[in-house]
Amino acid sequence: MLRALLQASLNLISTSPCPVCGGGADPPDGPGPCLSCRETFELIPGGLTGDTPLPWLGLGLYADAYRQLLLSQRQRPKETVLRGLAQALAAEVPGGIGGSILVAIPSWKRQGNPLPNLVVQQLIAQQGQGPPLGARALPLLQRSRPTLGQHHLDRQLRLRNQEGAFRLQPGQRAALTQLKRQPIWLVDDILTTGATALAAAAALEQAGLEVKGLLCLARTPFRQPAPGRNRSSAEARAVEVSDRPPEPRARVANPEPEPRDLRSVGRSGDGPG
Repeated sequence: MLRALLQASLNLISTSPCPVCGGGADPPDGPGPCLSCRETFELIPGGLTGDTPLPWLGLGLYADAYRQLLLSQRQRPKETVLRGLAQALAAEVPGGIGGSILVAIPSWKRQGNPLPNLVVQQLIAQQGQGPPLGARALPLLQRSRPTLGQHHLDRQLRLRNQEGAFRLQPGQRAALTQLKRQPIWLVDDILTTGATALAAAAALEQAGLEVKGLLCLARTPFRQPAPGRNRSSAEARAVEVSDRPPEPRARVANPEPEPRDLRSVGRSGDGPG
């Protein structure tokens, strides 16, 4: 009895509460949500990755319980939940995010989606380091025009809808010379076809900046085309995707550190945005 009480006391001291559910992270499974939350929300060990139409990395599929969690965070964001998801996301970035510039993809609506900016804030806060070792956030982008809601648009229409939708913030032009030496990660909450992220990346690259890719909380599950519908050749060329769902990147126990670039991952997927 005494031993059990002592062990319980030690667990309370040594085990941090899960930032998502508030329960004990027992056993610990790295930064972020506990094992129970990872199972409930089906967060993929090692994350989901792809390189089409630009490199991206996410925590899991935008479906079921995880979809409901993210929808609730859009309406009533909780700092602890977003901190836990940001910790888990940062832990999966090859080489880490240190020394990078994080750019939240802006909404054109005044009361737009708050999650990209909030995730960036949590990615910065959980590092415990400042420049030049840590990542930093910069509002490099602004919307150049309003766009249509994309929920009912196919890939080709999304690409047309987002083309030219971003431009560099005028106040950031003076810093371009210094920024050209730093990698940039775009940050969004949900990845679908990649149209939004591709347009945002194009605006930065036209200014001579290096975009590493996109960090996101979730990727929309792959959907089979409707029966009898053939994808147009123009649509297929525009998104350059294969009709297979993204594969999880398996975590290797005690891997030897080696430099990795998401552009070499070679997973299929629709890309971010």
